[in-house]
Amino acid sequence: MLKQLMLSKKIEQRKSSLAELLVTGESLTTRSQELEASINEANTDEEVVTVEEAINKLEDEKRDFDEKKTNLESEITQLESELDQLNSKEPIKNERGNKEMTKEIRNVVGEYFTREVEEFYGELRSRLEARSNGQVLPAGEAGAELVIPDIVVSRIRKRIGDFTTLYPLVDLVKAGGRVKLILDVDTAEATWLDQRGALPENDDSALTAVEFDGFKVGRVVYIDNSLLEDSIINLDDYLTTRIARSIAKAVDKAIAVGGGASVKQPEGIIPAIPVANQVTASPTYAEIIPHLGKIDTGEDASGEIIAVMHRQTYYAKIAALTLNVNSEGKDVVQLPNLAQPNFLGLRVVFSNYVPQDTIIFGVFDKYTLVEREGTRVDMSGHYKFREDQTAVRGVGRYDGKPVMPESFVQVTLVEGA
Repeated sequence: MLKQLMLSKKIEQRKSSLAELLVTGESLTTRSQELEASINEANTDEEVVTVEEAINKLEDEKRDFDEKKTNLESEITQLESELDQLNSKEPIKNERGNKEMTKEIRNVVGEYFTREVEEFYGELRSRLEARSNGQVLPAGEAGAELVIPDIVVSRIRKRIGDFTTLYPLVDLVKAGGRVKLILDVDTAEATWLDQRGALPENDDSALTAVEFDGFKVGRVVYIDNSLLEDSIINLDDYLTTRIARSIAKAVDKAIAVGGGASVKQPEGIIPAIPVANQVTASPTYAEIIPHLGKIDTGEDASGEIIAVMHRQTYYAKIAALTLNVNSEGKDVVQLPNLAQPNFLGLRVVFSNYVPQDTIIFGVFDKYTLVEREGTRVDMSGHYKFREDQTAVRGVGRYDGKPVMPESFVQVTLVEGA
């Protein structure tokens, strides 16, 4: 504990020195601008010599400034890394208040917070601190993107699944690059032939080829400057949670009701459902069940049929269907399992992007979502001085569309339909 306190004190001292140094840097910038004006105004040889001497002196001071700034930032990063390593080894309190960290938690922390991750957060923190101290970064650096290490990208992608309901259901394809991608979504059967025969060269994949783009989705996250004093562990949790949660909501909404390429979004399931598969029914089993027969996945009969609906639709209209009481007041049908929602055994998934009083039945792996590599964060050019917050933007790229729209049925519940 004493070691941590000493490191924290050293970090505080270096940060204070860095803040003072940045003020000096601003004065150097001002003097540089003044000298530019003096160069234009210098007419005599004597004036030119004077300006030249001033420029040489300023250049020496700039070199000294850059060296001191680099050394301080390097010391701060190194000290913070040491502090984070010590903090990661400190026992944490569990729910019972015991100061014990399990071996599994220690392993996860050790495997995740590699040198690459620590350097990434060290650079991110350095930029945030410069912004919080009021330093205006040069145009070439202020918007420079900071590429997230693969291990952090994987963590964000895993956390996206924690905040979504539709994302885990669809066919996910991960691809690199930013160019358009053409995928063969055909599920036709393979060709039988002699053991020494050659596969036929005729290719009808053009009939089932689907083009996918990589539309950008992003979220500006405001980081309170108090977090700059916190550990990398807490900064990572804050940043990855908010980026993952916001991207997850956007992706889920796009899967359900996305407007397609015309609005730079993935194409949603609901807008693509064929008119023949859009039906109305009374909220009764007898009226709803026959419409499941409209689900058409071609010759491929595999795939789980799932019911997706608004949470309120389930509890207001569907859950009560299994609750029946006879004239003697006895239950004659099994009570609904509210903890594990289902529709006569079919899995029910909630999505509040589906309109109320509407159920989408379908084989959701007939929707293909392309997730591009290269998730990144970059600095915003704005700093919220009043709130002591700095903006960081998280960006991802996705495209998706239902490759077999006839694999979905939209049932709108109407009383007395």
